[in-house]
Amino acid sequence: MVDSFFFVALPYIAIVLLIGGSAYRAFTGAKTAFRGRLAWSARGDLLWTTRSTGFFGRTSIAPAALALHWGLIITIVAHVVGFIGGVGNWPVLVDLFRWGGMAGGMLLFYGASWAFVRRCTAPQLRAMSTLEDYIVLLFLISISGLGLYHSVIDMAFGVSYSVGPWLASIFMFRPDVSLVTGISFVVKLHMIVIFVFFAYI
Repeated sequence: MVDSFFFVALPYIAIVLLIGGSAYRAFTGAKTAFRGRLAWSARGDLLWTTRSTGFFGRTSIAPAALALHWGLIITIVAHVVGFIGGVGNWPVLVDLFRWGGMAGGMLLFYGASWAFVRRCTAPQLRAMSTLEDYIVLLFLISISGLGLYHSVIDMAFGVSYSVGPWLASIFMFRPDVSLVTGISFVVKLHMIVIFVFFAYI
């Protein structure tokens, strides 16, 4: 019952909120004259990104910003490759996911952690930060941290062979929760936090 909610209902809820909510935000404005009604010229609610922090402590943010963005790109690409490898039963792609995901996850964890520390310690950044800035960074730290715990501490690999087919079943609208019931708690928590993050966005 619990697995059915987290690995059947939650993914669909997250996808609908991510796509539908983003479309709604794009064409309405919570803080504009378009509040509550669709309009092609609404320009959204003007809160799509964090405010630029590069003016403060540029030397300290440069490596962290590069690590965060490249880590995110590498991690996403590695996951897609790993899921394809899991569905097609291609060990080469699963191995690429293993090492690429680990490297990207380390970069992402470092970059997001340093960005969070900067927001907490620099007075100028604290003054210009919103609650959402902290929440997004905490999500990224949690997601990458759980993924790294699974791969670096547990040294458990090959989960793509279960998660890849499960994800394919979600997109084919034939969800098969039995494919992921046997995976570790850390991986399940990693996946749940990702879907909650998608829903939050």
